[in-house]
Amino acid sequence: MIEFSENELPDQLGVMDLDLAENSSELPENYWKGVNLSILDLALHTGRHKFIERYKNNRHFDWTVLYMFIFAYGMLIVFGTIGNCLAVSAVIRKPSMRTPRNMFIINLAVSDLLLCVITMPVTLMEVVTVYWPLGNHVYLCKLFGCLQAISIFVSTISITAIALDRYHVIVYPTQASVQRVGTIFALIGIWTLACILAAPLFVWKKLHHFKVNLTEIGLEEIDYCMEEWPTKHGRAYYSIFTIIIQYAVPIVVVSVAYAQICKKLRYRMRPGGRCVETSGGIALGSRPGEARNGSIQRDRDHARVRRTNTLLISIALIFGISWMPLNAVNVIVDLFEPFDFDNENDQFYYRVLYAICHLTGMSSACSNPLLYGWLNENFRKEFREIWCGVKTCQTCGCRKDPLARGVSRRESRMEREQTTVHYRRRDCPDADGEVEQSTLITQVLDRHK
Repeated sequence: MIEFSENELPDQLGVMDLDLAENSSELPENYWKGVNLSILDLALHTGRHKFIERYKNNRHFDWTVLYMFIFAYGMLIVFGTIGNCLAVSAVIRKPSMRTPRNMFIINLAVSDLLLCVITMPVTLMEVVTVYWPLGNHVYLCKLFGCLQAISIFVSTISITAIALDRYHVIVYPTQASVQRVGTIFALIGIWTLACILAAPLFVWKKLHHFKVNLTEIGLEEIDYCMEEWPTKHGRAYYSIFTIIIQYAVPIVVVSVAYAQICKKLRYRMRPGGRCVETSGGIALGSRPGEARNGSIQRDRDHARVRRTNTLLISIALIFGISWMPLNAVNVIVDLFEPFDFDNENDQFYYRVLYAICHLTGMSSACSNPLLYGWLNENFRKEFREIWCGVKTCQTCGCRKDPLARGVSRRESRMEREQTTVHYRRRDCPDADGEVEQSTLITQVLDRHK
């Protein structure tokens, strides 16, 4: 524990008399090195009254900026928590949803829940406060810093794992897909890797304790939770390592995997490219009128593939856009040090910039439930049932409404009267880009529309 009492400062710089900035040169060089926002710097740049007020309220910003940040983070926390809780509940409440593939999506939802309940609140606290407000608890300082990194690593690695799983299933459909045991080992590996990657923050996060004796506002001691690396450029090295592991590698893997999936889907839509085997050796269109129905099905397959391609491209773009600002700011600040943290204005601009970039990254906790949950028909059905509160609900729209799907009542009735054709789809993807090796589907009813 580091302590500086009032007597250890030059007399004219005591905490009860902070108006002698002209004699600041009396302090030895690097006297306050290691403290992000030293009491001395604040006193010299803000004046005694503003300095006392800032420490009394423990906030960097005026109320307008503070409320804006609280509102922005609060919205992301609320919507992200609701969306990810729905995703987890959808799998817990129905055994048929507990497939190995859905386990990756649930793992992503759990990591995003950590972003909502730990990372965002703690980061908001660190951005708006002057000093550590949670008392002299060193392991809270270490644990919160480590958990923030773990949740981010798990989220991005899970997105990468989902992309690789879809790539394997679609591009190599004849190979065995991952089973439950393999999924469990994969999830354990994801969390273990995330803990290893975040371990430096647990080791080098330090809680520094200062005795300030601001008796006039009832503040005698303050704490700073900060990173204290063993080498001068340790933080910069870790930032470079993080941007490679947490951003560069995942964005490349996700982009390449989904590009290959889109390429495979386009190939299968070519004449003769689809691998469809009819049940009982009866070819589609062998009955009167089935040629027209087959044409309708092909059109719907093309539309479904276009939607799938759009979804896959959106996933890659949203991932890249969400996480790029935060990683870029961290690397630039750590490598080039464009901000003078002894300057009050630079402190303000950096904190605002960091908060905006952090909010952009945290928005993925809200977009992921939409991209991986709501756009999956099985999850969407469960979401509706959860929202309605009953298994089947007519008033809330839990049952499919043909008009809501843009299909006329007459066409819907005709579709229901069609004979269901059972055939094997060896490598034909559904709307989520996933493959069921043997799927019973109707000839013209597109359940993924």
